[in-house]
Amino acid sequence: MRILKITLIIFLALLIVSSIGGYIYFKAKFSPPDNTLNLSAHTDSIPITWMEDENSSISALLLPMKLHGIPEIFYLQFDLGSHSTIFYSNALQSVWERYPEAEFVSEAENQIKDVTFTLGNIKVMAPILRTINRGNEIKWNDSIAINIIGTLGSDILEHKVTVFDFKDDLIYFGNVFPQSIPVQDQVDFEFDQRKVLLSASVNGEPTKLYYDSGSSAFELLTDKDRWNEYALAGAEEETYIANSWGKPLTVHNIASDGIIQFGKTSISLKQVTYIEGTTFIQTALMKLSGMGGMIGNKIFMDKVLVLDARNEKFAILEADE
Repeated sequence: MRILKITLIIFLALLIVSSIGGYIYFKAKFSPPDNTLNLSAHTDSIPITWMEDENSSISALLLPMKLHGIPEIFYLQFDLGSHSTIFYSNALQSVWERYPEAEFVSEAENQIKDVTFTLGNIKVMAPILRTINRGNEIKWNDSIAINIIGTLGSDILEHKVTVFDFKDDLIYFGNVFPQSIPVQDQVDFEFDQRKVLLSASVNGEPTKLYYDSGSSAFELLTDKDRWNEYALAGAEEETYIANSWGKPLTVHNIASDGIIQFGKTSISLKQVTYIEGTTFIQTALMKLSGMGGMIGNKIFMDKVLVLDARNEKFAILEADE
């Protein structure tokens, strides 16, 4: 009996150590690099352009931008699922070919240096930004083309209070939390590893939800067990294949009558999703962090979301408030 007890104690100790070790490993492995963005003190509201695909009219949230010294307008996908702002090498190559005098240059493989661009009146400068082998050539002679040159990541949240106005299709970048919002309506959130983890409850169960503006077309992405739990009885499942950074994933949607509560704000959950094809590491990270799922822009489409990452406060308003 004593041997059994000792064995159990050793097993539990190893389990605890391995869990802690695994968490530390994943946290270190996926820690974001230094934030290289430098922003002017200006504030501005930037119009949202929605990209459509065969499955959604809001498949991606795009913001117009201009590179310093270049007259054309390009677009960045605003993706809080990306911890850093990045540019697409295929699009950059088109810019260099047309504007060989462009001030930003290639520093090394997968990097550019001395980048300056503007979001409305806001000037953004970075000594170094990462590039990835993605994107398309610029369609210079197409007046209606939406030329996407990169991704605006969650690193911008460290510099600006960000307001997502989904009624008027605007993103406002400010310097202070809107004074019109009472303190009692502000809710704490975690900005860990540049991930926006909002405190919430789903059907009365407290949890943390990862807000990923890059998963634009989804209300709530979760695991299969919760998907079954939140599904509306008798609802018919919808399945299709989606592409995530070149990898095919199977998307499972189903109607829901759930409720998500953020502070004093209740939002009806009309659809819940789980995805086949995610990696073991992605699944493990979600479980280790205690997240109940990931939410996209669709859940906030008639709302205003305010994020103050520096003070880890957020608020959700009705669009007419």
